Amino acid sequence: MDKGFIERIHILIRDAGGQSALARKSGLSLGAIQRYMKGGEPTRGALVRMAEACGVTLSWLVCGQEDDGEAPPAQGQNAIPVFGFAECGLQGWYNESRLRVSTSLDWPDPEIFAVIATGHSMAPEGIHPGFLCIVSPNTRPQKGDAVLIRRRDGTATIKLYQREDNDWLYVTGWLDPEKPGNPQQAFTDQIKRESIERLAPVIMVKRRA
Repeated sequence: MDKGFIERIHILIRDAGGQSALARKSGLSLGAIQRYMKGGEPTRGALVRMAEACGVTLSWLVCGQEDDGEAPPAQGQNAIPVFGFAECGLQGWYNESRLRVSTSLDWPDPEIFAVIATGHSMAPEGIHPGFLCIVSPNTRPQKGDAVLIRRRDGTATIKLYQREDNDWLYVTGWLDPEKPGNPQQAFTDQIKRESIERLAPVIMVKRRA
């Protein structure tokens, strides 16, 4: 296989979260993935399995195409950009940074995107460190929804939406139990509306591997 194919294999490895993750995802052996990285010739069956598992077209995987370097989604799917990390809970705001990772989801909002959660404080809601939180900025949050809150200073967090008025957003979260001295209980907080740039409910949580 040519150099371009090896580069595309690296893209799949990157987006899957590593060589072992790609092997598990595609049902191939780790040794096979490592051979392809060195230019080994895959069988047609192996190509099909990787393409289907990673949501890319077989023609892109084999021949490539002119794009921005990211694996394109399979036909009928929308690529979801992942913009960075969001601190969960009441303490701490985590700066976003654009990442080159993508997944896909059939959802009517064309502006959906994802962040990667950090910290253990939203574990009671099933959001663990490293999980992808896919959010929909054009979906109205309901009470009890996990929401991404991005402030105008560029920091972000994930909390539980309770209600809002003209001046305040009221949310609930947990202090990270992994941090010394934090009680393992929920707390209510309020955030000035004028400081919020974006409020978007989490519509799906998934593991990255």
